[in-house]
Amino acid sequence: MRLFPQLWMLVVGMVVLGGLARLFMWWDYAGSERGLALLWPAMTRGMRYDMVAGAVGAALVGLLTVPVWLAGRREAAVRLAQHLLLAVLLLFVLLSLCEHFYYAFYKTRFDPIVFGMFEDDTGAILGTVWDDYPVIRGVVGLLTVAGLLYWAIPRSGTWLARRWPRGSGRWTRALLLVLQCVLLVLLARGSVGNFPLIRRDVTVSADPFVNALVLNAPLTLYRAARTRAKETDIGNDPLVGVKRLGFADLGEAAKVAGLASADPQALQAALFPVAPGQPRGLAQSPHVVLGLLESFGQDLLYTDSKDNDMLGRLRAELPTGQRFDNFIAGQNGTHPELENLILGTPITPLALGSNARLAFDTSAALPFKRAGYRTVFIYGGGSDWRELGTALPNQGFDRVYDARDIKARFAQASGTEWGLYDAWLFRFAQTLLSEADARGERLFMVLLTTSNHPPHVLDTPRREYPLDPAALGPRALADTGELRKMLATYQYQADELGAFLQQLREQALGERTIVAMAGDHNLRSHYRYDLPAEQVDVDRVFAWLRVPPAFAPAGSVPDTQALAGHADLLPTLVELALPGQRYFATGRNLWQAAPNGGEALAQFDRLYTRSGLLFPLDKPRLHRWRDSRHLQVQGEAPDPVSAAQVRQAAAWVALRDWHIRQQVLRNRR
Repeated sequence: MRLFPQLWMLVVGMVVLGGLARLFMWWDYAGSERGLALLWPAMTRGMRYDMVAGAVGAALVGLLTVPVWLAGRREAAVRLAQHLLLAVLLLFVLLSLCEHFYYAFYKTRFDPIVFGMFEDDTGAILGTVWDDYPVIRGVVGLLTVAGLLYWAIPRSGTWLARRWPRGSGRWTRALLLVLQCVLLVLLARGSVGNFPLIRRDVTVSADPFVNALVLNAPLTLYRAARTRAKETDIGNDPLVGVKRLGFADLGEAAKVAGLASADPQALQAALFPVAPGQPRGLAQSPHVVLGLLESFGQDLLYTDSKDNDMLGRLRAELPTGQRFDNFIAGQNGTHPELENLILGTPITPLALGSNARLAFDTSAALPFKRAGYRTVFIYGGGSDWRELGTALPNQGFDRVYDARDIKARFAQASGTEWGLYDAWLFRFAQTLLSEADARGERLFMVLLTTSNHPPHVLDTPRREYPLDPAALGPRALADTGELRKMLATYQYQADELGAFLQQLREQALGERTIVAMAGDHNLRSHYRYDLPAEQVDVDRVFAWLRVPPAFAPAGSVPDTQALAGHADLLPTLVELALPGQRYFATGRNLWQAAPNGGEALAQFDRLYTRSGLLFPLDKPRLHRWRDSRHLQVQGEAPDPVSAAQVRQAAAWVALRDWHIRQQVLRNRR
């Protein structure tokens, strides 16, 4: 049967292309410490997954072409199979190419964030891709591969068909046909055991980067889709997240978290503690400003110098507050981080679609709303982005201001496709604060900047400071022109933040305003990280708080070297500003002592502790610290103290996950 050689060519093609994709990723992203020999386990295990993808593709091609064959149009069936074979292999190449650059940006293979493209400003994302990535060269390369495959597939198919075993009789041919079908099914499953290969662990090494290379692009995309469905589909069982993290039930999670009981009152008290202290009247309370700064990672600040000024006017303001040097981003994207910060949710995206109209009692705005504050959210882009204009009013925000409101106040304001330049956002925020203070109001204000975002355009009047791309060293982005643009938008955001803080400090208003500013995630594409050794530089972001003396705990100074993260911001702000108010417990008060040097959770899967990095959360390996910016590449079994610490962190995540799911399920009824 001439059709089957075409199908087997697809399996072979997937194996070859999958191996090449791993080699290219290794070539571009493997650290200097790794020898090529470490790639071998990923190549050999990866070959099995390539055969899975090839066999599934072959089965689909077969289903489309066999009916044509059975209809007697055998030549047409072979030609159709060859065209489908070309299409599937090109799709494999395209996905591998996209994932290669996705890894450069996000420092991970395809994950659920990839689907955010369709929920985000898709046009702006495509514009950024066009500006920042070699799209034309990629298309030319893809067309070249298409031409080669178009030439090679029919010739290889003819050559293979002549040598393919046919059998001398009807029963022999039937047996060969059945055997090939069975073999394709087994390859597609990848296993003869209880579970298909795709559901098995891909661990082949103590080096996470090697493990990341095992799957091919179609299968990482498939896994990302399954993960996203599990994360965002609340389902009907509120204990899904609890069980996924390895706890038999809510009682076990509560016990590991350190709670005496899992009854509703005990859980409510644990998840919603009351800020200690004597409640204040509104007139004696501070304004609170919480800013989320686009792509404001910490690692670029290590390159700050007189020749590469990363701070601008922010430099003079840093000593007037507390800068936290080991602050870990809770999520790896702006919207996931925003939901983490405002809703304290491990489930993301959460407040989209029908859920955008739900009111979650975990909202960061609610303690302030109950205390009589006016609660506002200011975004330099459009409030239709990720349905913010629909979702946030349901979370206790009195008003969502966006680019239209800012331009209504400042007609000359300009920006990029992502939003208005940060100078206008900060000026608008300053105006709202001054006006509210004059009326005797108190504001809880959340800011979200946009300027430090690809395509890194700065077509606006600004102060310019020295920049030196060479300060980033040999692993920096090779395109120094593009790198300079990235450094410029980073510098611009810092400078305009400094101007805002300076203006606030120089007014009496500054003595009654608590300010907290933190990056949402790392800048990403400016540097080729050696992972996992430099994972902490990927996860660490800028964080700074200024608390006027009237609201700072007497005799208490925060440990700015302790590990901390976004989860700690709301507890800190509520306990400083709103004694007596109830809030959702996501972390610790940064003005209190940090037990054991603190801890911080990244993407609800990586736990940083004094000992090192523990991940994944459900089956952790410990990567110990080599120094303050590097981890051991090889993971090891965690010691008993670390194992207990990561288990307790997982238990608290499980309890928060359960509570969020309960909220959604109750609103469905």
